[in-house]
Amino acid sequence: MKSLKEMDGDLINHWYVLALESEVKDKPLRRTVYDTPYVIFRDETKKIRVFEDRCIHRGTQLSMGKCEKGGIRCPYHGWRFHSDGTIAEIPSNGDLVPPKDWRLKAPPQQIQDGCVWIWPGSEEPKLPPPWRFPFHSESEWSQYFMITDFKNEVTNLVQNFMDVPHTVFVHDKWFRRRRQICVPISLFASDGKLKVTYRQQKDEIGFTSKLLNRKKKPMIHTDEFIFPNITRVDYVFGDHQFIINSQCTPISRYQTRVYTWICFRVGWLTPWLKPFLKFYTRQVIQQDVDIMKNQGTNLEIFEREEGPQSFNAKGGYYSSSADELHLVIDRMRSQGAKDKTQINSYSLSREGELWI
Repeated sequence: MKSLKEMDGDLINHWYVLALESEVKDKPLRRTVYDTPYVIFRDETKKIRVFEDRCIHRGTQLSMGKCEKGGIRCPYHGWRFHSDGTIAEIPSNGDLVPPKDWRLKAPPQQIQDGCVWIWPGSEEPKLPPPWRFPFHSESEWSQYFMITDFKNEVTNLVQNFMDVPHTVFVHDKWFRRRRQICVPISLFASDGKLKVTYRQQKDEIGFTSKLLNRKKKPMIHTDEFIFPNITRVDYVFGDHQFIINSQCTPISRYQTRVYTWICFRVGWLTPWLKPFLKFYTRQVIQQDVDIMKNQGTNLEIFEREEGPQSFNAKGGYYSSSADELHLVIDRMRSQGAKDKTQINSYSLSREGELWI
């Protein structure tokens, strides 16, 4: 079975969320992206520092050590490193001054919208993370992050997060009910994004519509995939709005950590709904965790035994007309894995329909 880096190719040369700022304390924290472990901690000024989680002496996990004098000390032989990663002390060498050019390896990193972003690829980033979580820190919006580990890969997850047909089965009664209604949809892809607009009359999202849409305004529902690993789902009810924004960080083959940004604005109820919506969205996401584990575990078993899955003459899954967004995401990520510089040249505009 191919490794994650072999599968993803040029997709590694992008920004990914390593952790939330709120997770990083004075104690070292270990996180993994593309099979590479990193250590995260705060220095004496509370600034967040990120390095590969291996001591340059004997390769021990620095995250099992401790923060000291603004830097970090290895638990094996006690080598201590300054906050910038340079060597500060080698206890077994006594008073000898260590070489100034000995230092820990650090990825490009940025702090933005409450997240620690890193660039795990070998190519140098030209710009900071381009994605901004919508309405972050704006007072009229209620907002929170959720962190969820999935037993599956990024492509399958972003397809799941934008997939409406599964909701009547996986989220039955929690989110939607099966009513066999034909829903016209529009797909538009350009500049590394795919946007799907649903045009169902009198659409709603289960019993939560009674809270989010008390004035019974027509609901406008759009789903968006932002290459290579982000989805945004918008429900708009007049001047009320509910947004689910998910950033998928690849950890290893069939293992992904998702940072989900939830924000909503529903008038005077906005600050009061947060506890309920945190509970509700966690239940719904857990249902996605379960079905994605079902799929991911099975794909891994069959891939290990038979190689990449092929069910038809074209070498892929059987897909109906309702699966167009899946096929577009497959094309975009496959193209981006070969050469991410070409992704903005992909375009598509299409009308379709599905039944829910």
